[in-house]
Amino acid sequence: MAGLIEHHKKEMGRLAADLAHLDATLKLFSPEIDLRIIRAKEHRTRNRFFRQGECQRMVLDIFREAQGTALSSRQIGEALVARQGLESTPVMIEQMQKNAIAVVHRLERTGTLIPAGRDGHGTTWSVA
Repeated sequence: MAGLIEHHKKEMGRLAADLAHLDATLKLFSPEIDLRIIRAKEHRTRNRFFRQGECQRMVLDIFREAQGTALSSRQIGEALVARQGLESTPVMIEQMQKNAIAVVHRLERTGTLIPAGRDGHGTTWSVA
């Protein structure tokens, strides 16, 4: 663990130096720029099961094929496992269910999906 901590400290130092060089370069070409207004870009880890936007498209397809039936996140997770051709183990279904929950909440914020009630597995969702 100590070696790993030391490695990451060195990496942080290298990145800080790179950022300082980048800031200096920006100031060289545009002295009036206020570097404090430039927001840091969020680092995202790639989902190992889906490409960008693929899970959301699959969830919408699952709802389209359900033809108005309310679905729970577990049902969506099971359908995602089947669509991806993955082994239907409890661990895999749980992982897909987590992906489904994230997508469902994102679609709820946009008004695409709405809570339709509760069943034995939690909230069910339907198309708005």
